Amino acid sequence: MEWVLIIHAGSTFFMAGLCWFVQIVHYPLFHQIGLEQFPLYEKKNFVTAFIAVPVMAVEFTTGLYLLYHNIESVYFLNAALMVIIGFSTMLLQVPIHFKLMKKASSKLIRKLILTNWIRTLSWSIRIILIGILLSRYLEFEM
Repeated sequence: MEWVLIIHAGSTFFMAGLCWFVQIVHYPLFHQIGLEQFPLYEKKNFVTAFIAVPVMAVEFTTGLYLLYHNIESVYFLNAALMVIIGFSTMLLQVPIHFKLMKKASSKLIRKLILTNWIRTLSWSIRIILIGILLSRYLEFEM
């Protein structure tokens, strides 16, 4: 099971870092692209999904595996935050991105930045939880 925890931790750390980059750098730069050119930019930017989706799938699968084998509050909270991230992604961010592919607006870009805080903060809390799980594992191994 330790290898699953390590894979889960790695995928979570990667996604948390990616999410902070997107929140602080990538999404705010959307305001610098002209609204006329933005739909084309957004379509080309869709390649990001080919990086994020597989890592999120690994993260989700390993997180559920860990929860199944460890019914404890820290694993449950970790899984609950993964569900929040998944719902936020599918119900908020993805639909906004699809709208931006058709017609850009400053309002939609602001909404994307604002709603992405749900994922950014959820992944940040999960980093703390994964840190707790890793420290438990290291204590047990020593």
